[in-house]
Amino acid sequence: MSRFLMIVLVVLALPGHVLAGPELKVTNGERTLVLDRAELEEALPQTVIETTSPYYDGTVEFSGPSLKAVIEHLGIASESEITLAALNDYRVTGSLDQMLAMDAIVATRRNGKVMSVRERGPFWVMLPLSQRTELDNEGYHRFMVWQLSRIELH
Repeated sequence: MSRFLMIVLVVLALPGHVLAGPELKVTNGERTLVLDRAELEEALPQTVIETTSPYYDGTVEFSGPSLKAVIEHLGIASESEITLAALNDYRVTGSLDQMLAMDAIVATRRNGKVMSVRERGPFWVMLPLSQRTELDNEGYHRFMVWQLSRIELH
């Protein structure tokens, strides 16, 4: 067996985060919770949104935990602002109460399939634009952060 192949096999056999999947960090300044896709999908109740959006054609189904469930999982109730941050450091800050009132989800899947970074994944804050038409404007679209990597509560 070649030395290169042996090294690849050893690396693949290592436990831990060597080949870890995408992660979402949720912080409140004092505490940080790191959730991977499996935790977001298995440890939290799932919500499905079927909606249209200016970012794709037609109606699409998104699924994932509600933003409220993610925040409650961290055990935080007293924060007043939320910042959503993407892999490219796009950031948007707003009122936590306002954000929770939008019924946002942290989508982990689009039409039942995981989303790659190229497809605006691995996580995308999605709003139910078709069900709540008052949210379908630029003032709310800015909260639909794709390639979501961090949620900061402050």
